[in-house]
Amino acid sequence: MKICFVIPTLTSGGAERVAVTVLSALDSRHERMLYLFSGADGVYFDRIAPGVRVVVASKRSWLARLFELARFLRTTQPDIVMPFLSYFITAIAVWLSRVPARVVFNQGTPTTGFLEDPDFSWQQPLRRRVFAWMTRFFYRRADAVVVTSQGVADDLATCYGVPRAKLRVLHNPVDLEVIAAGAAEALNEPAGEGPVVVAVGRLAGVKNYPLFLAAIEQLNRSTPVHAWILGDGDERERLEQVAAQPPFAGRVRFLGFRQNPWAAIARADVFVLTSSYEGFGNVLIEAMACGTPVVATRSPGTIEIIEHGVNGLLVAHEPHAVAAAITQILTDRPLRDRLVARARLDVQHYAVPRVAERYGRLFQEMAA
Repeated sequence: MKICFVIPTLTSGGAERVAVTVLSALDSRHERMLYLFSGADGVYFDRIAPGVRVVVASKRSWLARLFELARFLRTTQPDIVMPFLSYFITAIAVWLSRVPARVVFNQGTPTTGFLEDPDFSWQQPLRRRVFAWMTRFFYRRADAVVVTSQGVADDLATCYGVPRAKLRVLHNPVDLEVIAAGAAEALNEPAGEGPVVVAVGRLAGVKNYPLFLAAIEQLNRSTPVHAWILGDGDERERLEQVAAQPPFAGRVRFLGFRQNPWAAIARADVFVLTSSYEGFGNVLIEAMACGTPVVATRSPGTIEIIEHGVNGLLVAHEPHAVAAAITQILTDRPLRDRLVARARLDVQHYAVPRVAERYGRLFQEMAA
């Protein structure tokens, strides 16, 4: 088959990493193409398999990019076109190209949560209505929609009328070998005295770092801990100002974005994810693979990964619940050991070869 993935850029996001990982892991007998609207600021180029053809658009305006993509598809004649994030423009380009390709959307986030995300411009009622209408129109006409969790599928079916027959739940892949190698690397960060709690992710509103910091503040009243935050984003300056306040006593450190976050995760005592919502939560699986016990707030993606009390702890979106779960892991060694042991087994379900095989079966079915 000829398989073409389309994505805006290869910046440090979850969708970008999934696109590169899945396409690189597909059977090399397929002709694999990765089409980017921009090659600037890409951080995942080094993870693209040698057999994958990478094409970067030369046009800047969205209209010019639309026709450029249509010409590319007409020339290459792919069997499968899978857009990540660039759903609408890709669907129109396929229609303009008149190529008999199967269009398979890849959706990693609940659309309703995305539209309510203050980091984006959908707070304006007209924009929300237009985007919601376009979602209903284009998603119903896609040949299939791959979603990362059942929660994302339920949102599309219930709120946007996408037929459930078109929805396919395929969990994101995690490269366990890369994580193991990264976790074994040296970390030049002094931990200080006491346990270390780590959080990783984009410093944005949806990740709800104020909740994380509030939980750390509560925790420090009884069990002093150090907190590491890995990631960058628009919220960093404001969060650093909060963490500089006396209650934290210099115990919160911002380590920035790192190509290898696993060295820090593996050396922490607890990994915490406090997102307002998650479509899946790759970083949870990565922490589990590092052998670090995890605490996560409940959302459509996290409840599909974490079985409470079995391979991690799920909590409500409030500081006391997060702090109590961290304390439970730090003080109950048998519980910690059970969570870690089960988590190491469960992450095998998300290994790259297994997930790539599921994608391959779907593409074969669609092409047939």
